[in-house]
Amino acid sequence: MRKLDIDFRDLILDNIREGIIILDSDFNFVLVNQEAENIIGMSSNRLINRNDLNFLDEKIVDLVKKTKEDCETRYINEIVFSNILDKKNIISVYVRPILAYESTNPELEYILIQFTNLEGMYILNKKTKYDEEERIMSQLFYGLAHEIKNPLAGIKGAAQLIKKEKDLTATAQECSEIIEKEAVRLSELVNIFRHLQPHSEETYSKVDINKLLNEVIEICSKEYGTKKVSLSMSLEYEDADILCDKELLRIVILNLLKNAYDSIDVHGKISINTNRISDFKLDKKNFFLISIDDSGQGIEEDKLDKIFQPFYTTKENGQGIGLFLSQKIINKFGGFIEASSQKNGATFKVYLPIN
Repeated sequence: MRKLDIDFRDLILDNIREGIIILDSDFNFVLVNQEAENIIGMSSNRLINRNDLNFLDEKIVDLVKKTKEDCETRYINEIVFSNILDKKNIISVYVRPILAYESTNPELEYILIQFTNLEGMYILNKKTKYDEEERIMSQLFYGLAHEIKNPLAGIKGAAQLIKKEKDLTATAQECSEIIEKEAVRLSELVNIFRHLQPHSEETYSKVDINKLLNEVIEICSKEYGTKKVSLSMSLEYEDADILCDKELLRIVILNLLKNAYDSIDVHGKISINTNRISDFKLDKKNFFLISIDDSGQGIEEDKLDKIFQPFYTTKENGQGIGLFLSQKIINKFGGFIEASSQKNGATFKVYLPIN
């Protein structure tokens, strides 16, 4: 029965989120639970009956020694702890004495060290802040889209009327065509913003991703025909039909592929791969992955976290909304986009959930 009690105690200790270490009064390790092992980077088998505290942070060791001296509880609100594997964790530390009351004067029997990993709390707080910023940004864009729609229709109509006028100079004709073209482009952007609203109507249908990729490649090949770019493809055909909005997805792939072409000066390579990812690390979902690699200029490491922000651009004449819109569109489908950069080029990965 005693063995069962010990097993049950260990089961509980190994399944709590706090790291627990118990030392005796001579600083010998008596108990180390699973979370404490994860934080300090050592197994309990290597620690039990050991009295070496050197692998702990000096501030933690100082707390332990002072607690032994005066039997007072101490804590550190936040500390960056590097374990023996050089893995950094942001933790809080709580050190308290465990006293034996068998005699008139209580004596120190054990010292409890409790670690709380704050990384998850930081991520949760960051996500909450991000969600609130997203909500505000969404409302702002929806309001702007609504306000811009009617004036744009007027501008487009006026440009079309000007074009019908007789005896227009070549310059006036060219200007009216530019105005009409840009008005159409802005109208398309407005419609995209309206589609991205959480409560907008969803008219999703099964889309053959590989077929769509070939259509977009044909468009880019004509537009960037002067560049000597070698394009290779490796396509997965299983589960290649994804439930989404075809036109919105076309905008995303076209934007990413154009970015790949733009990053290449004259000569270069672009490779497009699709494959199915089963039991993915996020929520154990299955995803269909579109990967676009280029041998262009790449993206500086300190800019990778910013490229999906609205109005941020690395291009000289860019507007900074292409990648932002692309991420929002894929998010709406239940997926996400990842970006990475190497010495010779960049990689964009589009994860689309398999329904």
